[in-house]
Amino acid sequence: MKQVVPGDFVYLPLLSHPITFVSRDEQNVFQVELVGSKVVRVLFRPANCKDPRWEQWDSPVAFEVKHDEQRQVVLVAAAEFHVRISHGAGGISLTWTDASSSTVLAEDLQSRAYVYDGHSAGVYHYMRRKADEVYCGLGERTGQLNLHGRRFRLEGFDAMGYDAETTDPLYKHCPFYITLSKKSRIAYGLFYQNMSRTVLDLGAEIDALRGPYRYYHAESGPLDYYMCLGPSVQTVFDGFAFLMGRQRSLPPRFSLGYLASSMGYAEADNAHERLASFPSVCRSNVIPCDGLHLSSGYTVSPASGERCVFTWNRKRFPDPKSLVHHLRAHGIHVFANVKPWLLKSHPQYGDLEARKGFVWSAETDSPAIVMQWSAGAATCAPASYIDFTSTAGYNFWKQSLKDQLLELGVEGCWNDNNEFTVTDDSNTFAMEVLPEVEGGRCGRSKPAIQVAGPMQTLLMAQCSYEAMKEWNPQARPFVITRSATPRIHQFCAQTWSGDNFTDWKTLKFNIPMGLSAGISAFPGGYGHDVGGFAGPKPSPELLQRWVQAGILNPRFCIHSWNDDESVTEPWMYESAIAGIRRCMQFRMRLIPFLYGLMVDFHRTARPLMRPLFWLFQFDAQTFERGFEYMLGETMLVAPVFEEGACTRTFYMPLLSQTSSATETSSIPSGWFDFQSGEFYPAGREVTVQCPLDAVLPPVVIVQGGMVPLGRFMHHVGEVPDDERLVLLFPPLVSSSSSRSEVTLFDDDGFSMRYQEEDEYSEIAVWMETTSGSRDVKVGLDVIHAGYRVAYSKVWVVVATQESKQRRLVVNGVPSPESKVDAEDRTMVAIPLQVPQNVNP
Repeated sequence: MKQVVPGDFVYLPLLSHPITFVSRDEQNVFQVELVGSKVVRVLFRPANCKDPRWEQWDSPVAFEVKHDEQRQVVLVAAAEFHVRISHGAGGISLTWTDASSSTVLAEDLQSRAYVYDGHSAGVYHYMRRKADEVYCGLGERTGQLNLHGRRFRLEGFDAMGYDAETTDPLYKHCPFYITLSKKSRIAYGLFYQNMSRTVLDLGAEIDALRGPYRYYHAESGPLDYYMCLGPSVQTVFDGFAFLMGRQRSLPPRFSLGYLASSMGYAEADNAHERLASFPSVCRSNVIPCDGLHLSSGYTVSPASGERCVFTWNRKRFPDPKSLVHHLRAHGIHVFANVKPWLLKSHPQYGDLEARKGFVWSAETDSPAIVMQWSAGAATCAPASYIDFTSTAGYNFWKQSLKDQLLELGVEGCWNDNNEFTVTDDSNTFAMEVLPEVEGGRCGRSKPAIQVAGPMQTLLMAQCSYEAMKEWNPQARPFVITRSATPRIHQFCAQTWSGDNFTDWKTLKFNIPMGLSAGISAFPGGYGHDVGGFAGPKPSPELLQRWVQAGILNPRFCIHSWNDDESVTEPWMYESAIAGIRRCMQFRMRLIPFLYGLMVDFHRTARPLMRPLFWLFQFDAQTFERGFEYMLGETMLVAPVFEEGACTRTFYMPLLSQTSSATETSSIPSGWFDFQSGEFYPAGREVTVQCPLDAVLPPVVIVQGGMVPLGRFMHHVGEVPDDERLVLLFPPLVSSSSSRSEVTLFDDDGFSMRYQEEDEYSEIAVWMETTSGSRDVKVGLDVIHAGYRVAYSKVWVVVATQESKQRRLVVNGVPSPESKVDAEDRTMVAIPLQVPQNVNP
């Protein structure tokens, strides 16, 4: 390593935009580009990065450039922000200021901000670090939600059985994080657009000479990053989402049901028989199920025992097509596991080698060889990664997926073990195929060091998506991915936290891990292997608590490979099955709520699971609370993760910037217990009961919240979805006036007609309250009427302990009251008539 800090930059005023500086020897170029009113790109192309292009284009944002008297500082002033660019002999550095408050947001480290490695292609970015700053994001991270004080490697590994508090690195790559100041309560984000191996140090390293700092290091340049300005976390994320693009299609509605899985199913000698009986076992236990992951045991060669992707073990699966159709007839969709390499023993290895469809060794002019999982546990054999940047590799994957899986009726592609851990930086890629993504720029360099794992992961997702889209253009492609990279949500419906370990600590620390993934714009269908994947089988209590927590994750999947070869299943313990059954049945009723959140993700990329500070940034008490989260904008979830616990203590955020936990206001604000309707004042910690046999973990609803529920089914589409009940949580009678609404989104749940032909319905159910009045005014408005829903009425019910004091009013007239049973409580309810143009 030889760190070089280039200095003596000269401002080039003739290039009006991007704002450009060049060193006097013209070896180093520095540019600031205004991408939007709150998104700014900074590009540093040092001497070790051979890219001499100087380009000019118009800015979409009005700005002014000013100079100081010594012409050593350039001030770029825009409506939302100012950036001060110092470019003296000590190098170049930036200071970012919020225009409205003059608050300094971020500062580069003076005299050591933009650095390159004189002995390699590496680049560095050093910034000042403040003690009050909270850092969140970077994809999946272990430990606390606040990453301050830690160092991370961004490189994909197969981290089976990881420690959810300490292990690093894991499976995914996302060099984006949000900085939130406890002092100013202003946020901004940094996205480093680079796919090479990376280290991000957020305060683990200390150097007394330079003061507190943090830094980014990529093994290959240039240094290309985006500043996403706030002041709110939501605004920061929206700027990042603008760069990431949007999801190509909604996931199928069935993806929100229970998705079963286990390594043990496909490893059994009688796998066909065992899986064929699975629907009847679910039905006899009254457990709803919508999907089944088919693990890689179906690819095991009967002769060698080795796993050969896109082949079938006909001893275990004598008739895979009939099995898939049998499961589908019972409402269970099949998702097949696929891995991105061919063992050298694979029957098609030689053909793909001849067509140069593998990652290539420059040294031997042949496929690069890596040792990959081959047969049973801890076995490996020589293999080669498919090069998805090669036309041959890309087409091989797409055609094999169609011929060996989709033609049999498989409806989901489970991209597994797709971290592409390349151990030789001299390996090369063909670079004939590039990602076709919204919002991104991808380089064309062939060396693996520059585009190794993440680009291959992204292209594997794109290829799988395209294969499914080409096979059935009217169906929504359903791609699941273990590894992830920026923009992969455009192609993948789901991801998960990988092969987690079975213990209580994992249940706890998977919570902030999921919140970090959401902040990083990973696929909206995020979840964990409920019950734990690796290690011992879960105890009855641990399994029940994990199911309670899991039904409130967007992806709900029980998956395992237990040490004792047992399979983790909902019915594995007689003592727990009754409680688990109630949880999983309620999950089915919650699908209208979850589907609405998924539509919002589809449109905005905003995660379904959000840190508390996402909505309550004005309350600094929320900044480091990572073991509770918001599901959407109304539901606060506090999973139970301590063995033997019968209570759970957590914080109820303030609901406005002016409120206080100690105020004695006559207008109380707060939260309602979802299951009991009890009121809790905002701005304080509460301790609530959490019985093991509860349907949910502790859940509270913000005042004014509304939660839609549907009918129970054994699987999505089993019967017409003809029930809608909306639980209302209006503020207390003595509270302030309010108006709120929830949107019911309905379509056929599986086709692209919602997108291509506007065949969907969108109904806004609203409520209004006036301070001091017992009346709750309710109604509905049709936003879009392109699909006929199965329900003719929407039932609304006040679900708080004040329900007997409240009166529901429709169009100014108190409505006739009916009794309904809602989650073990009998409450007064009224129906809202759905207009005829959106119902049968």
